[in-house]
Formats: sequence, C-alpha cells, structure tokens
Amino acid sequence: MKRGLLIVTLGYFLSRIWFYVIGIRFEGMDNLDKFLQIIDPPLLEHHLLSSLYYSSFPPLYNLVIGVTLKLFGKSAAAFAVEQLLAGWALALVLFALMADLGIGGRLAAAATVLFLALPPVILYENWLFYSYFETLLFTLAAWSFLRFVRRPAAGWGLALFSCYAALALLNARMMFFALIIGFFLWWIWRREGVTPRIKRATLVSTTPVLLVLFVMAKNAWLFGAFTVDPHFGFHMANGLIFSVWRDPETHAVCEQEYPMLLIPPTKLPPDAAKIGLEPLAPTGIPLLDEPYRSGGQPNFHNRFYLEASQLYSQAITDFVERHPRLYAKFVRQAFFNYWQPSDDYLYFPPENRNVLGVYDYLYNAAYPLLLILYLAGILYALHAGWRERWRSPEAATLGFIVATIAYTMLAIFVTYGENDRYKFTVEPLLWILVVYCRCGLRRIQSSGDAQFVAKSVVCAKRWPSSAA
Repeated sequence: MKRGLLIVTLGYFLSRIWFYVIGIRFEGMDNLDKFLQIIDPPLLEHHLLSSLYYSSFPPLYNLVIGVTLKLFGKSAAAFAVEQLLAGWALALVLFALMADLGIGGRLAAAATVLFLALPPVILYENWLFYSYFETLLFTLAAWSFLRFVRRPAAGWGLALFSCYAALALLNARMMFFALIIGFFLWWIWRREGVTPRIKRATLVSTTPVLLVLFVMAKNAWLFGAFTVDPHFGFHMANGLIFSVWRDPETHAVCEQEYPMLLIPPTKLPPDAAKIGLEPLAPTGIPLLDEPYRSGGQPNFHNRFYLEASQLYSQAITDFVERHPRLYAKFVRQAFFNYWQPSDDYLYFPPENRNVLGVYDYLYNAAYPLLLILYLAGILYALHAGWRERWRSPEAATLGFIVATIAYTMLAIFVTYGENDRYKFTVEPLLWILVVYCRCGLRRIQSSGDAQFVAKSVVCAKRWPSSAA
C-alpha cells in the first residue's frame, strides 16, 4: 500500500509538471465575477459570514472562495494550488478504494495514474468551479462506505455522512443523497442485525446531517423554502430553455402558452416591474437588495430572482402536466447528453483544450469504446452483487457505486445543457467498475462471519490488497 501510494503520488505530480510544460494553465478566474452561484467577491472578502448567511444558494463553495480571498486575494495561483491538492487527494483515495476492493496494487496504481491523466480530469482540474470537489467527495464517500460496512466505526461513518453534507452544501441536487446511503446501510444491517455498537456508530455518523438541516431551516426562515437552494424554477428553466430553442415544436407551444419559458433566467434584468412583479421593499442587506455586482453583472442573489424562480416553477410545472410528451423528448435528449464525453462541457475556455490537441482528439475518438466499458462495468457490478445478494462489503460497495451513478442521472429530469459536468463527478466510480470488471474478481464466503476474500490473478505477495 505504501509503495502504491508513493507511485500514485509521483505519477500524479510528474504528469502535472508535464502538462504545465506543454502549456496547460489554470483558467476560469472570471467565473468569480459571472457565475450565478458565486457571491460578489468583495462581499466574500470583507463580509464573509453575513454573506453566507443571507445567500439563498448552497454555501460551501462560497465559503471556500471567501476564505481563499481573505488569505490570498484574487490570486489565480492560490486557487490553482487548491485544485491541485484536491487532485492529489483524489489520486490517493481512488487508489485506496481500488486496493480495498481487492484490485491488485500494481493494477490499481496504473489505473489511477492513467485516469488522472485523461483530458476531462486535466480540464476540470484547471478550471475554477466546484465540480472537481464533487468528484473527490463522491469517491471519498464510496471508500468511506466500504470501510464503514466492513467494520462499523464512528470515524468512517462520520466521514461518509460528512461527504454527504459537503455534497449537499455544494449542490442542492445532492440534498437527498442521504437516502441512497441510508438504503444501503439498512440493507446491510437487515442482514447483519443492528448491534449496540452499530447504533452508537450511526448516531455519531449522522451528526453532519444537522448542518444541512440548519441551512434548510435558515432558508425557510429567510426565504420561505425548507431546502438547501430555493431556486428550483430558476435552475430548471435554465435547462429546459435549451430544449425550447432547439426543438421547433416545443418552441411553438411556448410562444403561444408560456412566453416566459423563452427567456433564460440568467438574461432577466433585475427589475421586478419588467416581468409584472411588485417592487420589493429594501431590506438594507446589499446581497439581497443590490441589482448588480461590483463588476456590473446581475446579482443573482438579489431577492428578485427568488420571486422570478417561483414564476418559472409555476410555468414549468404547468408545461410538464399539459405536455408530457414534449417533456419526455427533453428528458430523452438530456439522457443522451449525460453520456457524452465529459471534456465536451460547453463552458470551458478553449485554450487548454487547444493545448491538449491530438491527445484530446484521440480521447474523444476512443470514447465510444470507453462508454461500452462503463456500461459493461455497471452490468457486471449488478450481476456480482445479485449473485452474492450484496452480502460482502465489496459487493455492497459496488451496489452503492452504481446507485450513486444512477442518482446523479436524476439531474436529466431538470437540466439539459450541463449533464456532461454531472457525469464527470462520478467518472472515477465508473472507472473503478471498468477495472473491477476487467479483473474478473470472484468472491467466496469465508466461514463464520459472512466476510469474503478477494481472489485475483493480478494480486501478488509484494502488493497485498487491504481487502485480503
């Protein structure tokens, strides 16, 4: 394990040096001034806590940005180092998870380094947004789940639910991810029996959920919505309008019945009168009152956009109820978008993609084969789990990984244009399923305690897996 971690670390940093030499640079600093979730940087730098409290968007990424601005100012180097450290952590966790699943050390190290050198990973790592942190947290959650199921201890359970809380506070679509965790833990405990030790570990483990509930209660108090992010209509409209403008039939229906669904929410001027709303009384809080940010862009944290979100939500709900066939077309196209190469994300600046050049082209040319392997890995994991009735920690973890991937696909029901970003967040888990399927691992039940031992031709005494 120590040698494998060393190889992964060396491979990771040597690859980053090489990509820097050929011209890859950290991009996206202008995201601070234009992305709707991010609070105006001067407010984060000088009024961090009050800004987080009065923000109606998930607070965690704003907290990360605010702390960085306070310590280093608007330094691209500081944000680049944060992303680099997140990538290193992802490398270590991905290797450890593979090794714990019974994949041999040499193969796990090689597969980890190869994955972290793929074009999508390089592009996301060098772009300022929270997607890369989501990717790390999903992988860490899967590893924590395996460790916790293997031996229920409060430390690993706390890590598992901390990952959930962090994901929910990064992106509201993860608010119900705890249901996936809870289902699989219930499945395991129904078989094993709930011992006093498991009860104590569970009680401690679920404490991070209280932080999510606090944010939801805060939003209910301030904005009247018991949720991590009250902007549901705003976000869904942003996705649906892609389809409205690309599908003539949907566009014609919206022209006649839902003219508001022809206007992207991000293009609305922050003026209540222009969309028929009563002017909002000032609160005296700049984050909620100011129509524009310091750089001149609309302030999407203004209360006006919460009111507009409700109008969009009503229009979309009525559209789905009255035109389910058109909505099904939207979902179908979104499903296909989800499985596109993750480096096709629309909002990447072109500079780094141009630097990757032939390498990025070859990745896209080979992607259909990779997609087949992803789907084969999912089917293999389901088959292996069903064969063992998910009795072993490894089989249960494979099931948890597949459920996590399926959960991220729920985004296809509410968004259209950014599904490749959502898939990237679980791409390490898809990669694990491919490697696991390739190994052809088989599990046998050991005597007495219903634990299983991995048998693999790639394992050697020099590289013992921690699962064995």
